[in-house]
Amino acid sequence: MTESSFMGRSRKGFTLIALLVFIATAAYAQRPETIEAAVKGDVKSQIKLGYGFRDGSYGKKDNQKAFEWFSKAAATTNPEALDNLGWLVENGMGTTANGAKARELYRKAADQKHVLAINNLARCYRDGVGGAVDTKEALKWSVLAFETNPGPETANPLAMALLNEPSLTPYRALIDRLATVMNHKVLKNVARIYHEGSGGTEKNPQRVRELFAAARAHGMPAELLDADQLDDLAKRPRVTGQFAYQPTHHLDQGYNMCAPTSAAMGLEFYLGKPVDPYAIKKNSDGQSQPGTGTAWDCMMHGIKAVSGHDWEFRSWPNNDTGFDAGLPVLLAELDAGRIALIDLGEHTVVLSGYDAEKQVVYINNPAYGWPGIHTVSYADLRKKWHSPWHVTTTKGVEARPVLLTADSAKKSAR
Repeated sequence: MTESSFMGRSRKGFTLIALLVFIATAAYAQRPETIEAAVKGDVKSQIKLGYGFRDGSYGKKDNQKAFEWFSKAAATTNPEALDNLGWLVENGMGTTANGAKARELYRKAADQKHVLAINNLARCYRDGVGGAVDTKEALKWSVLAFETNPGPETANPLAMALLNEPSLTPYRALIDRLATVMNHKVLKNVARIYHEGSGGTEKNPQRVRELFAAARAHGMPAELLDADQLDDLAKRPRVTGQFAYQPTHHLDQGYNMCAPTSAAMGLEFYLGKPVDPYAIKKNSDGQSQPGTGTAWDCMMHGIKAVSGHDWEFRSWPNNDTGFDAGLPVLLAELDAGRIALIDLGEHTVVLSGYDAEKQVVYINNPAYGWPGIHTVSYADLRKKWHSPWHVTTTKGVEARPVLLTADSAKKSAR
């Protein structure tokens, strides 16, 4: 092919591409929600474009365009647009992260009884996003969300908010209502109230069993352990080469917060006091912006800043040889009464124990609701233990990474 014929075809190709883009644009701009309508100020169309660019429905994700369209719609005080704009602002998607501004946007939408915004505002107060932690405000808004639209999406945040309340006596009827929401996440969090004796509640093992039974009947994954199973594990003594289990407090992760949350759970195990995962994230040099993933080499700065501990990074090749070399190191850490952080396909979790006879490891997973402990068989671990994004210097290179608790942490291992 000559250069001139190539250029001719390129022009035709360009025309064809332009036509295809036009057709694709028409496909997602049908009915009243068209680009033309959005440009003219139609709020529904602007919101639809915001979703499309944020979620990648129109091809490649474009958070900046999503931010622009949600901003246009939010200028009309539309609560759905305000809530979505708040999410982008909170997580630095298409704009600079600003927790205080996000909280303000959520509040404007929440004042209009927009349920998702009420949930987000409650979460901001609960987790200290954009301001100080305020458990009373978190509970107030969580109750409003549930009363406005009772269901799993509002019941679970409310159950979590109640866990922080010093006295649950005024909320007994509300807790009973939550227990009728047949959703495994909600039922587990209600069980937690009775398991831990939250807010002066009398501990009730039988009620906990009933709630976990209901949770299993309504979608609780089979590999997740219930409270009785965890209590039994905690009572078993370590036997080198056979069994080890370190009870670790569970934390639910925020958006893209698996690594700092797992690190916080690990540090709490050693320090004996809660650690804020957002403080770890804030001090993760080079990747401190909320809403972004956290490479371990960056996060180790955050771990050092909040605890003074130095953790050790190691990795093995993502193949059978690497697994056979790495697994004994992990089990030796557990035998010594320590924990480790591993990546299961770009998701960081806490390795808390193992049972050689059952050929399983015990994982504390921040993506699962309380109690968050589940089993992974050795065979599945061989498949799942890997990541291409564990450190910035190996971006895109698959390996089997682990964060071991190095000398400063080992001194305080239980």
